[in-house]
Amino acid sequence: MATANYPSAYLALMREVMSDDYDAWLAAQDAPLFRAVRLNPRKISVDEFLREFPDAKRIEGYPAYLYHVPTTDVSLGNHPFHHAGCFYLQEPSASLVVEALDIQENENVLDCCAAPGGKSTQILSKLGGTGILVSNEIDPKRNQTLRFNLQRFGEDNLIVTQNDTKTLGESFIGFFDKIVVDAPCSGMGMYRKDPSGMKYFSTNNILHCARMQKDILENVYPSLKEGGVLVYSTCTFAKEENETQIQHFIERHPDMVIEDLPFSIGREGLGDLDENLKKCRRITVLEGGEGHFICRMRKLGKQDERQPDLLQPVANPLIRNFVSMFLDDSIRGYVVHDKINLARRELPCPSKINVVQAGVYLGEKIQDRIEIDHAFASSQIALTFFKQKIELGEEDTQRFMHGDTIDIEGIKGYVLIGYQGKYYGLGKGDGRLIKNKFPKGIRVFQKFSENR
Repeated sequence: MATANYPSAYLALMREVMSDDYDAWLAAQDAPLFRAVRLNPRKISVDEFLREFPDAKRIEGYPAYLYHVPTTDVSLGNHPFHHAGCFYLQEPSASLVVEALDIQENENVLDCCAAPGGKSTQILSKLGGTGILVSNEIDPKRNQTLRFNLQRFGEDNLIVTQNDTKTLGESFIGFFDKIVVDAPCSGMGMYRKDPSGMKYFSTNNILHCARMQKDILENVYPSLKEGGVLVYSTCTFAKEENETQIQHFIERHPDMVIEDLPFSIGREGLGDLDENLKKCRRITVLEGGEGHFICRMRKLGKQDERQPDLLQPVANPLIRNFVSMFLDDSIRGYVVHDKINLARRELPCPSKINVVQAGVYLGEKIQDRIEIDHAFASSQIALTFFKQKIELGEEDTQRFMHGDTIDIEGIKGYVLIGYQGKYYGLGKGDGRLIKNKFPKGIRVFQKFSENR
């Protein structure tokens, strides 16, 4: 049994948390892991998805865009629909964090601990091309993973930042309608997926995480506008990181009020400190998830608001000529760390904020030309404005994702490569064939069609 390796102190903690349901929780530890495909309605409809994956099943009790597909994550990750940003692989209960925000169009949203990107991509789907997302991750390697996942979804109403939360909070005073703090935690909800995490279980680690979480909440609090909503979540079970953390936060900030969540999945929070904490939800293996705590709070107190400075578009003739010739004059060009980014809107950029992506990544200036990056192929700007597109059949799609050139005559210059109307790659034609721009690090050697 999986529980044979669980630390005894962890089992004691879970006995207290689960109470009468402890034995049922213990018995469920050997059940299969919960996995889901979260559809991106900006790029694919349910009917389109089910035509390609006819064995997919809705996950009962969860939002309508979550499906279980009876194959491996590796196989799904290799599919061109995944590379095109049509879906995201996510543990079901993780999707409820963004559901708790109840995002509306044109809102300003902060995801302050955003890697690997599941919540940020879900927020972008909810915003539907409106509003602004600030997606922040301070760790450089995790930030790179975040950008990779965001680039597949291809939305340009965002900036990706690499800052500590104190700088974020001070730079965006009263700017955000919604904030998600999916806090670094002791990760007990990941033990079934990654048992190696158990070696870090200790009271000291729980208290260390609780101190970090307290600092993050305090730091981002000033950036939430009056009437705004903050959702706090963890993937752990320790009370110190969950209900106790929230209780101490609202004691320091009595203008923050716990609200009911817009779903009933899971079990009530532990209410021994305050009855209102029962409005929080805990999702365990018994409710179809691996382990999440979620709390929704609203700021009722007065809050100053400051409009942040805006990122300045570049007037570089090469970039402007490219935009005018291949896209649309309304699109703004930004240069971020020597990389060319594009957006159809103004983007915030306070002076102390380290912006590492603004809108969508186009590519780099190489001497007197622009070298377009693979990431641009799945962007909404490319899908809307880029004129040269081609769809490949299943066999040629497999070859292209393998890194092969494609023998198609009559195409010169950059071309978007698609499969069943979903564009996932970039090629460059010379009139005789299409050279492959699919990155070596993500090339596919397994037939994606074998595991549909």
